[in-house]
Amino acid sequence: MFAKATSKFVTEIDPEGCLIPVSRLNESDNLKLLSLVIKRSRFWFWQRPKYLPSDFTLNDLLQGEKNIDAGMIETDFMNYNSTLKNNTSGGAEAGFGPGSINLEAKGSSKLASSFGNLKKQEVDLQKLLDETKDRVLNMQHSLIQQTREKQQEVFTLVKERIVTTQPCTITEEVQEGGSCGAFLGLTAPKKISVSVKNGSHQSDSNVSVEIPAKTALAYCLIELNVKTTGHIDLCLLPDSYGGFEVDGPVKKNVTVVHSMPPTTPNKQLQRELAKLQPQFTLLSGLSASTRTSFFQQLTPLLKDKRAISALDLALEDLCCGKKPNLNTLDKDTSLKAAVQTTLKLLQSSKGAAKSPQKGISYEDQLKPSVFTAASVLTSALDEMAASTLSLLESCCHSPIIQALHTLVQNVLGNEKSSLKDRSLAVLAKEDTYSRVKELFGSSNITLSKKDDSVCAEIRSQQEHTPLLLCIAICGLASLVTPA
Repeated sequence: MFAKATSKFVTEIDPEGCLIPVSRLNESDNLKLLSLVIKRSRFWFWQRPKYLPSDFTLNDLLQGEKNIDAGMIETDFMNYNSTLKNNTSGGAEAGFGPGSINLEAKGSSKLASSFGNLKKQEVDLQKLLDETKDRVLNMQHSLIQQTREKQQEVFTLVKERIVTTQPCTITEEVQEGGSCGAFLGLTAPKKISVSVKNGSHQSDSNVSVEIPAKTALAYCLIELNVKTTGHIDLCLLPDSYGGFEVDGPVKKNVTVVHSMPPTTPNKQLQRELAKLQPQFTLLSGLSASTRTSFFQQLTPLLKDKRAISALDLALEDLCCGKKPNLNTLDKDTSLKAAVQTTLKLLQSSKGAAKSPQKGISYEDQLKPSVFTAASVLTSALDEMAASTLSLLESCCHSPIIQALHTLVQNVLGNEKSSLKDRSLAVLAKEDTYSRVKELFGSSNITLSKKDDSVCAEIRSQQEHTPLLLCIAICGLASLVTPA
């Protein structure tokens, strides 16, 4: 609930900026000004980095007894109140003999955030530059030793943060209902309500949360270049990146797949997907039973972004020869079991390594395998908004996925998409087309229908959203299309 609220807050006030939402309430104490945060680059270039707050500040790592004092500039920021509503519904009917079964499900959720008056706290960068000019890090510190060993991790400092000034309110209400009728009716409603307001609470369940004053909601970082001597340089320009100097140039962040130079949106997407084709081919080459099971197990996980994130991180660990870690799902045993089942399926498939391979080279991590192929798909899903995942889940039926795949291929090849085409006929249904249009629209692709033709136009490639959708569709199509 806290992560949803802070993510929405940052999306609304700084959609293309440098602010990072605080994902967990207990991280706030480790995100004071000049706190050290580890920035970890991910496996694929479209993935946003992971930020891991540490228990240390810059002063903890500096040699010498004198602490640096970069000062703090505090200003009023804004007064923030927001409400997010989401309604979903679905139904199905099946007949047999003289009887029939009707299934109906409805759900709604509301997330209301009232953070009140917020303040912005900033480091005085000029003073920080002066204070760190001749200071040296203790290169034997355990945090430095452990971080410099990781090829894709660098040090960053908290240079700015947005904090609350008073106890505030986050309210989440969820209501789910369903009915099943087979001559007789049955309903099963469920309601969970959580509300916290200025230290008091009201709820229909036994859940309550308090967000205290001086809680960090979002923060901004500056990367560090660490030289072998222990001296540090602050990366002041937007296109400068941190790292560790290792007997030569400072180590830069590395990503597995590099984006092509700017070109037309269609051509750029075509090139990116062409580079990933070996991964999709590997997925489609799995046995029919494995592909079907993977698709059936993956589809329900789209309803919970936590599950997709946990599965993606586990696959990334397997790609790097590590043992998967699912600790983030410890409080949800059913969700954890579902992710574990999916992992076991992939680990038991033909060609998959049966156990983590220690010391796997960086080059070997790039080679297509069952794990990298699945990681391509899950990483794209993980980067999608929860609302987009929900729309995609509603389209996860073999005929629709195959139609979306044909549509993507036509868009990339600048070919017309005719609803008279057998593979696209399912889009002629108005309710299906409406869902697909909304799905593409959420990924900055505009669909329009004229007579029997469907046209697509890429509006923007912000945050790689068109690419993410295309990867997801191509990956899912590899699982449902006969080999």
